[in-house]
Amino acid sequence: MTRLAPEELWRRHTLERFEAFRQSGELEQLRKEGLAACGRRKRYTSLEWAKSPMRERYSSPRYMEWHHKCESVAQKFGLAVWTVVSACLISGYRPDKAGLVVESQWPQIRVVTESTDTHFLARLTYESQLRGLYVIARHGSIETAQLYLSMESPPMPSSLPPQASAFHMRVDTPLGYPPQAAEGLERRAKRLEKELLRCLGYPVAERLRISSLVPMADRLRVRKTLARNEAYDVLDDISNGETIEGQIDDTKGRKLIGSRRHRLRKRLIKPYEGD
Repeated sequence: MTRLAPEELWRRHTLERFEAFRQSGELEQLRKEGLAACGRRKRYTSLEWAKSPMRERYSSPRYMEWHHKCESVAQKFGLAVWTVVSACLISGYRPDKAGLVVESQWPQIRVVTESTDTHFLARLTYESQLRGLYVIARHGSIETAQLYLSMESPPMPSSLPPQASAFHMRVDTPLGYPPQAAEGLERRAKRLEKELLRCLGYPVAERLRISSLVPMADRLRVRKTLARNEAYDVLDDISNGETIEGQIDDTKGRKLIGSRRHRLRKRLIKPYEGD
């Protein structure tokens, strides 16, 4: 027997909840009330539903009262409210064929930031929307969804917040969502995170690596710019009078110190400048 992909398992589990709704008897009662609220005896065809004026329905107190009942039933079965409404009012509605979200909660990837810089927020929102992501601006316990509605791309911000606190990716999954499928979402979130960082101008390492040079930061004096011949002092301090990296002369040793300092400054200093 072929093993189903985690996403397919979740889809079938969701459709099982929809079938439970159909078998519960609540569908028929809701259908009668919904058709009456719309002033109809027969269900809409898909084309009729698409052409029917939504504003007119939503302006009807009777329809809205019925819609609130649909919301309660949808919550009970873990379905999206439009799934319940469509099952009641659209002839031949098949959620497995509709290609729409059926469940009330579905896995989502969100970009969360605490930055208050309007230029940075605009660019982050723009780049995120290009990738189908929403940005959430969080200030304490308050979260606000951000939208960028202009047709033109915003300018790059003149300064960027520190990379470590610029934003983070949040993956939300509903209860019961397969762990294997959640792992796939986490991998996608990491890929999108790197894309966003690059687009915003941050340096991005391909892989997380540990550097053996980090404990030598003080001895390499990475916090300061070295004077003309100070590299030799650093070389003497590290080697303690002995050659390093085998038998090398002072010129090669100076170049080695310069290379190590450059790598450490790129790793420890540059990403956090410009705050």
